[in-house]
Amino acid sequence: MDGVNVARNVSLAGRALSARIERGLAPYGIGRGEYRVLFALYSEEGVPQKTLAERHHLHKGVIAHVVRRLEEKGYVERRTDPTDKRRKLLFLTDKAENIRPEIEELKATVDAEVVDGLTEAEIRALEAGLQTVSANLGVDLEANPDVN
Repeated sequence: MDGVNVARNVSLAGRALSARIERGLAPYGIGRGEYRVLFALYSEEGVPQKTLAERHHLHKGVIAHVVRRLEEKGYVERRTDPTDKRRKLLFLTDKAENIRPEIEELKATVDAEVVDGLTEAEIRALEAGLQTVSANLGVDLEANPDVN
């Protein structure tokens, strides 16, 4: 595959996508890495940090740091698990819920920008190819169908 540098292109696209999302979230004070946790909690609240780290393939220390920042900003709160007092569960605050419509609109806008100019067939092929790439790199998509 001379002249083909898929890894580089995927990496560049990923960085550009992250930068685009971060620009859209800047008015809310949500920064690098924080949006992934926020998006995940919009999909599923009440999960332990460890579960969130596993599902999103992030080091538990990274998740702890990001959750702490979101907590300081008033978007996330940790609550003790009623079934296991040693474990903390993550929940969104009213502040996070209040901006949910804007966040969902941003996600929809960015999704549309990502596929602008592609046909339906190209979008399906791209998605299938990226799923294969993810699987090749060890991401278990079956175990993590809700990963954002």
